[in-house]
Amino acid sequence: MLPYVVVLLITIAIAGNFGFTTFNYNSIWIWILGLPLFALPSYAFAAVMRHYGLPTKIPYKDDDKPLPTVLIVIAVAVSLLLLYRLYSTLSVKTLLFGTDDFADQFSGHGFWAHLRTLLIPILIIAMFQVKKKQYWLWLLILLMLVIQFVNMVKGTIIIPIMAAILFRLYAGRMHLNLTLILSVLIGGLAVFFLIYMVIPIMGNGGGVDMDLVEFVTKHFVHYFTSGTFGWSFDLDQGVPDKNGFSYIIAPFVNIYSTLAGQEVILPVNHFYWNVGDTVTTFTNVRTFFGTLYIYSDFLQFITYTLILSTFIYTWKVLAMLKQSIYLYVILFYYCGLLAMGWFEFYFFHLDTIEIPLITLFYMWASKWSFSPEVKGKEVTIG
Repeated sequence: MLPYVVVLLITIAIAGNFGFTTFNYNSIWIWILGLPLFALPSYAFAAVMRHYGLPTKIPYKDDDKPLPTVLIVIAVAVSLLLLYRLYSTLSVKTLLFGTDDFADQFSGHGFWAHLRTLLIPILIIAMFQVKKKQYWLWLLILLMLVIQFVNMVKGTIIIPIMAAILFRLYAGRMHLNLTLILSVLIGGLAVFFLIYMVIPIMGNGGGVDMDLVEFVTKHFVHYFTSGTFGWSFDLDQGVPDKNGFSYIIAPFVNIYSTLAGQEVILPVNHFYWNVGDTVTTFTNVRTFFGTLYIYSDFLQFITYTLILSTFIYTWKVLAMLKQSIYLYVILFYYCGLLAMGWFEFYFFHLDTIEIPLITLFYMWASKWSFSPEVKGKEVTIG
């Protein structure tokens, strides 16, 4: 809720100024309905557990075990393969480093995209476990982040970092304060400058000027508010992109379609609205609940929200009971997706199935080397 409220306040503050469109306040109502609806299962879980005399607080402690050897081997091997892929892509003279075409050729689809996805759970675990003087682990994290950077998809960078931060906060490895908030904001801005300024400059040999800095800064503000502005503008237009519920459950539909040899659904909104005054302020994202509204009717909206919430809270209880770091990684990966709800609905992407399955495979594989677990300090369910 807090990330959405912060982005909403910023959106309202700049609406009608700096070249941005006005804001439709009616777009807030879907969140006023959706947030309490999503919270209902957590209260139900707590009430049922209290009714049956079950504890709502479970001991939790970080045992501080090292990253399993098997995960280190996988991370290094996959990273080296992707570096080779990067070298091969750089040799294609028609592709300019730092462009979307280059990123798509590098690992935007197919085998190389799935190979890159193998790094996401390891990246979350590594960022959760890393300490200041673990230089080798910092280097491994940097290598995996560079690979995600080159892919040019901001979500593949932001969501794992968000998941690791939430996990560290939950485990008491970090504490929420002004320094952390500022670090996250500065880090987010740094990601934009790297993707939209540094990498393209490296690719075309150009230089930095104030026009480029102004472009990147405005694009950062646009990205930050594109979901809330996009949903607001979409509502102004009468929601012409209204479509079927199959888009919301696209991962499951696409798995079936692939096995049946049928055409898959591309879970991307094809309606782009210009919410600013330049060609770079187009958006096709509508926030979590805005997107869910577009692709569902009233009953589907309520049912999906309750099922997703129940699933995540059930997974939270399971993670606490099993005390497995891998189950927590899946939990906080989903929390990372939800935390980005101010921007887009991420649950219609295959990653929401693929990454948890990869993590469960790592949980099994780690038994052959060394499995970090968590036990001890108090946490609250619900």
